[in-house]
Amino acid sequence: MELKSKLKEISDIIFLYLSEISNTGLILIDKDYKILNCNEGFMRLIGLKEKPINKPLKSLLSKGYKKISFSEKIFSEKCFNSVNLLFVASNSEEILLKGHIFNCDTFFLLIFDQHLLTYYDLLEKMSKLTDQLVNITRELKKKNDQLSEALATIRKLVNIDPLTGIFNKRALNKILSREISFALRHKLPLSVVLFDLDHFKVINDKHGHEVGDRVLKKVANKVRKLIRAEDIFGRYGGEEFIILLPNTKIDDALKASERIRKEIARIKIKGIKEHITASFGITQLLYTDSKKTLINRADQALYIAKRNGRNRCEILINNITT
Repeated sequence: MELKSKLKEISDIIFLYLSEISNTGLILIDKDYKILNCNEGFMRLIGLKEKPINKPLKSLLSKGYKKISFSEKIFSEKCFNSVNLLFVASNSEEILLKGHIFNCDTFFLLIFDQHLLTYYDLLEKMSKLTDQLVNITRELKKKNDQLSEALATIRKLVNIDPLTGIFNKRALNKILSREISFALRHKLPLSVVLFDLDHFKVINDKHGHEVGDRVLKKVANKVRKLIRAEDIFGRYGGEEFIILLPNTKIDDALKASERIRKEIARIKIKGIKEHITASFGITQLLYTDSKKTLINRADQALYIAKRNGRNRCEILINNITT
């Protein structure tokens, strides 16, 4: 496969990963300063309706900035550096975007964040990602067979929730399909636990998203230490988490859930007085189940736990609570 097509494949994977992190404006450009890709966050910042793929970056800048020598004054040998660029918006207004540029060996990644809500978290993650990208692009120059292994590493990152470091919803849906197929084929039990944090919106609204993020990380780290090596744990969305328990009957899933629930209730977060609690919905795979019906039943059990007072576990089998 040609280098250019490999770079395109990498750029698509990178943007699939980065587009989930925030509303940050992102542009990927090659060494000739032509745009390989950009996300919707960047398009919104300057009012673009279509992606300016293959267009020179200079074509989007104010005339005063077109005279700048990019290779000497903006881009550097550093892994990342600060950058300020004056863009011309779709309404002809000039917009100054401040951010950082990451030198990824054969291409550059520009990051503009006007809101700066979680920028430094993103910067830390991008530093780690950049190290891997540098290695990948160097491998492109050597052997195509080594590139396959490097691309597999990036695909793994696409399946991880950037805040908590556990599986994201995309990965969990794929894994759940595989686990259902395996359990049915070998006639093994499979339990599913869906839980979310009680009154999490109150914490977010009262203390801010930074504190809310700390709560999510603390809970994820706590649960990760409590489950078995064969269990699958991930963030299913917002403050909602899911645990897949292979070869586990529902009674044992309830015991595991109760242990996790009690440990979550012991979590203390500096700066907040609210108690951290969670409600759990538990179900077990039936031979008639699809992925959708299994998740829906766990979600119904979670709703019952909320309705019955929160900070509790509820089991639902065949739409009957026990």
